[in-house]
Amino acid sequence: MLKSLGANETEAILLLSRKYSETSLICELFTKKNGRVSVIAKGARSKKNKFQNVTAPNILANVNYSGRSELKTLTSWEEIKYFQILGKNLKILLYLNELIFKLIEKEAKQEKIFDAVINFYKTLALGEAKNIEISLREFEYFLICELGYGFNFQVDDKGKEIQKDGIYYFHPAQGFSKKPLNNFLKVSGIDIINFTNGKITSASARSKIKKTMQLAISYIAEKPMNAGTIFND
Repeated sequence: MLKSLGANETEAILLLSRKYSETSLICELFTKKNGRVSVIAKGARSKKNKFQNVTAPNILANVNYSGRSELKTLTSWEEIKYFQILGKNLKILLYLNELIFKLIEKEAKQEKIFDAVINFYKTLALGEAKNIEISLREFEYFLICELGYGFNFQVDDKGKEIQKDGIYYFHPAQGFSKKPLNNFLKVSGIDIINFTNGKITSASARSKIKKTMQLAISYIAEKPMNAGTIFND
């Protein structure tokens, strides 16, 4: 017989945690059912505690929690899958988690985004994939669009198709414009087109698309990102 799910029983990942009292942690979870949730994991810093592995950011778990205040109490944490993510990919995972923490509102259900995060975890666990940077930029763009701040890579702000020999100026609220504007990011048409085709290969093109996403993310984030230096070189 299938076990009936409690009101707050859901799949979740740990975004970040911080010390609370002598033995506990306050954890920011991203849950499939209820979005981003803050919980206290009592005794998580104690040896042989049932919440010992709550500190790992690369675990998909089934969790339950209780409470009506903004800070809930974690009551169960059962590991579903451990993603072995190493090296630079681990830094990407931490950046990904920070993105979710900064951009997702508390207790706002985002099931589609949750599934996309888990799929990206799976990609990171495969190792140093050749096109991991493109995949990361595509995820950033997907996230921006899902949150209602999407901009068009196919046409400019006048609805005209992006031209490969054109020069465009980007602003998150406006998209790509052919009109030269101060303090707007300058991007070539070929770089825009190549990104949509998954073909950004040159260092300059990667830098431009990265800056495009950073501007869009900063536009909607309440606080500046700390992990945005990934792929600077």
